[in-house]
Amino acid sequence: MNGRARLMPYPEERALEHAAYTLEVVPTRIYSVLLPVWCVEVRAEVTEGEPYELIDRFLERGIAEAELDTAESLASFFALDPSLVRRALRFLHAIGHVKESRGRIALTELGHRSVRDKVRYTHTRQDRRKLYFDAFACRPLTRAHYDVRKVTFLSGDCAQEALDRRDGPPLNVLSATRCFRREALFELAHNPDRDRYNLPERIDNPESLHEEYVFMPAYIVRAVAPGERVRHLVYTQAAAEADDGLTAACETTPEVFSAFEAEEVDAERQDFRNRAARWLSTRNLARYQPSRGEHGAWRVTIPGTGFGTGGGLPLTRLGSFVVLGTSFFHVWCADERVRRRALLERIDSYLGARARTDRDTVEAQIARISHQLGLGILGIDDLRRAAAGAGRRALADQLARLR
Repeated sequence: MNGRARLMPYPEERALEHAAYTLEVVPTRIYSVLLPVWCVEVRAEVTEGEPYELIDRFLERGIAEAELDTAESLASFFALDPSLVRRALRFLHAIGHVKESRGRIALTELGHRSVRDKVRYTHTRQDRRKLYFDAFACRPLTRAHYDVRKVTFLSGDCAQEALDRRDGPPLNVLSATRCFRREALFELAHNPDRDRYNLPERIDNPESLHEEYVFMPAYIVRAVAPGERVRHLVYTQAAAEADDGLTAACETTPEVFSAFEAEEVDAERQDFRNRAARWLSTRNLARYQPSRGEHGAWRVTIPGTGFGTGGGLPLTRLGSFVVLGTSFFHVWCADERVRRRALLERIDSYLGARARTDRDTVEAQIARISHQLGLGILGIDDLRRAAAGAGRRALADQLARLR
């Protein structure tokens, strides 16, 4: 552990809830980390693209596949007005898709590429941009990580400042021993799923101008999946869901996996039960002690009187987790009536914090939280009736308006 910092836009509990209730694994530890990332300034030939107009696509296919090489033959083949075809050909000539020699029309190299890729490429230019790759396997980061409103990349100096602050959970800085693999640029340029990785329609001859080692804040949740498989799930600033690419990078990097497993062994020697007891004591809940369950996960079961107005914990804590360092315990109540109250409370809070909602999103939120609270999978109509029965008329009316 190297210090404390609060860098993530959502608390650790949300990552743990996603792991436990969406991925259906048993979380056993959570780490706040700075992940190493390669920031690579790249120069390349970039070709922009756009969807074909219908007539342009058929004319180019006629030239490429039917070997039609005059405006007249194209017009006859497609039963089009010759003046319309000539006008379309003038446009395709202007954007560099067709050329004419001795009265015969042919596709340019750009036109052939467009027909092959089913994208109307418009022009090629020199471009410089920054691309990001994880520093373990040099896998490209997805488009979501390029959103500067959400995602922060820290230089070495900024990472040190984050370590020096003391206002959040313990922070681990991970490091990679590999140099940037420049073949990764070529592989990315030829990846058919370019939009997923924040690339234009086509990128050719990519050249690295500068490579910089930066760090990205993240959570890593250690969990045990069915079959006793140990997972290390990565959650970034981009979304409160596990990032498949970065998870795969961490799980296939031996030094990362080994470091966290060593940390797990050290954590076993710590007296977490006493730490949790102190936390509960400050909330007048000292008589309820944590117990260990499957794979060593901790849980505290509290009666209904321990929640809500006058209780030790707010209802929003029920079904979630309390994080203490890298360890945590699950908060539970055996009383189903209290869990139903907690569901109403959480949905009321969720709707109150949003100016706009739609039925599908709210339905998914209700299903997620009802599953989390051990109430099965409930829907909007179920919750509307429950709200009305509990005297929460405003919530019931709000749910009714979502029909």
